Amino acid sequence: MGPYTRERIENWVGDFCTSDAIRRIAGGLREYARDVLVRFLVAACEHRDVEPEDVEEADVKSALLGTVAKLNLPASVKGDAPALCGAFLADLEAQGRLGGGRVLGAYAGALKDAFEEAASGKPKPIVRPGSRLKRNDPCPCGSGKKYKKCCMIE
Repeated sequence: MGPYTRERIENWVGDFCTSDAIRRIAGGLREYARDVLVRFLVAACEHRDVEPEDVEEADVKSALLGTVAKLNLPASVKGDAPALCGAFLADLEAQGRLGGGRVLGAYAGALKDAFEEAASGKPKPIVRPGSRLKRNDPCPCGSGKKYKKCCMIE
């Protein structure tokens, strides 16, 4: 990031937080909006070491699922963070600061399920594609014998 990039990000976030666009965000999240958005955009820029106007989908995903998901926010407002980031990106395009901001904002909103999974901190359970092979099932080698009489190793 350039020497004045963080200051520019903070100014952009400040402009958003004092604009009418913040009114569309849930009330509880508004008090955390400034901190969340600064961390979000800084992390997005640091992902590929780019300036804020060059942020792309991979940067948004990395920042949202990595940095923002790990923030210590109340559970009642944490789930609305993707919508906040999406509204911020769309507002940046409306102000002429970020090309494709509405598309990036929609992408951030679409990451809500992945965000909630990342924010929960619980690993996703492994689901096997089929049932387990049992002793009396037909052998998968195609011999026509039962598994226990053919390929089962005891």
